[in-house]
Amino acid sequence: METIQHFITILIPLVIIMDPLGNLSFFLLFTERNTLSERRKMAAIASLAACFILIFFGLTGDLVLRFFKISLPAFQIAGGLIFFIYALQMLRLIPGGIKTTQKEEQEGIEKHNVALVPLATPMLAGPGAITAVLVWQQRPDIPIGMPLLFIAIIIACLVIYFVFYFGEWIRKMMGVGGIRVVTRLMGLLLAVLAVQFIVSGFQQLR
Repeated sequence: METIQHFITILIPLVIIMDPLGNLSFFLLFTERNTLSERRKMAAIASLAACFILIFFGLTGDLVLRFFKISLPAFQIAGGLIFFIYALQMLRLIPGGIKTTQKEEQEGIEKHNVALVPLATPMLAGPGAITAVLVWQQRPDIPIGMPLLFIAIIIACLVIYFVFYFGEWIRKMMGVGGIRVVTRLMGLLLAVLAVQFIVSGFQQLR
């Protein structure tokens, strides 16, 4: 039961950070000139690429932290600050521009295939998601193990894939207003999680 709880504490924040509904608007915008089959293919490629990127950092993150001699509390505090800024963006309290710049977004509109850039990275497997994976890989208070961390990554990317796959239907059912409401609720939850990350980091500095 405790393992399931730890697993959920990783999976849900990761899904929130990857922001499937928020990124759905960009996906539909970037692929509006593509056919339905092309859209679904891009959704699969973007989700799979994001999955590989996060698993790669899950495998190599420990080496990176040791090489630069970065302590876990310092990285956890920095990660919490990044999550908090993401949360403020999702709550529309500050303007966007962390995951992607306006130039990248414009390039996404003009490109024929946007699956890898900017969808897979930096939108899905961006600084926030990568930081989350590195922190959870190192946290001693979450003895979840690497296999379950990778399962959480895979499930999160599957959620992204299905949201993109059924993107048009979701937009029609929820509407722009409904998507924004859910995104802001997720942003509020992410803000709380971000504060908890920061508090845990400071507690480990003692």
